[in-house]
Amino acid sequence: MPFILASESARRVDLLRAAGYDFETRRSGFREVTLEDPKETVVANARGKALAVAGNTDDVVLAADTVVYLPDEKTILGQAGSGEEVRRMLLLLRGRAHEVHSGVAVAGRGELAVRHAVTTVRMRAFGEGELGAYVALGEGVGKAGGYAIQGSAAGFVEWIGGDYTNVVGLPLALTVRMLEGFGVNSY
Repeated sequence: MPFILASESARRVDLLRAAGYDFETRRSGFREVTLEDPKETVVANARGKALAVAGNTDDVVLAADTVVYLPDEKTILGQAGSGEEVRRMLLLLRGRAHEVHSGVAVAGRGELAVRHAVTTVRMRAFGEGELGAYVALGEGVGKAGGYAIQGSAAGFVEWIGGDYTNVVGLPLALTVRMLEGFGVNSY
């Protein structure tokens, strides 16, 4: 059974296609919020995106939101909008651990399920030359926390505690279970 992904994120599309799903993408138009708590932020955004698209279709809708969180500073990092933001965010993450929070929502048939996943990531103390080269790639623009773990930034990561796919942008094991609950399977 196909579904609608309320996102145009290439990372989410790649993960779901690799898992064997048939779906279409649709931009939600939901205006994202940033709250004090990272879990509340991603859950609210995933819920809002799913409901915005579900209101216009009878299909099952999947939506997600991901942020990077620095617990020591109580700081939420969303998507980097420029190379300068990538640099600023990676300087905050360098040599430290941070959390990647994702909210996942599935809506359909008058029902809504919303869940949360968190993964801890520790980055090594990479040098200024490495940082400059990464910023120049442009890979971190549009990514939560200013980096793409599935790309060149993988060399900055020393340790991960939790679901790797959550750091990519969609906790796949959680998402599969949620979709199954709505009768959507990849096989």
